Amino acid sequence: MKTKLFIYRAWKQPLEDFEQEVNDFLATVQLVDVKISGATLGSSEDMSAQTTLLVVYQ
Repeated sequence: MKTKLFIYRAWKQPLEDFEQEVNDFLATVQLVDVKISGATLGSSEDMSAQTTLLVVYQ
């Protein structure tokens, strides 16, 4: 099995581009599992969110 990590940072990349990148990759592999985690970053004045996908595939 292999793994690939996708990190979505809303301030750097449009959501549609991130979704397309993940979907294009998943179309080329045999998927085993996907794990999703989210985190908030920054201070109370300047917050953002980051989403991470861990894809396990063969």
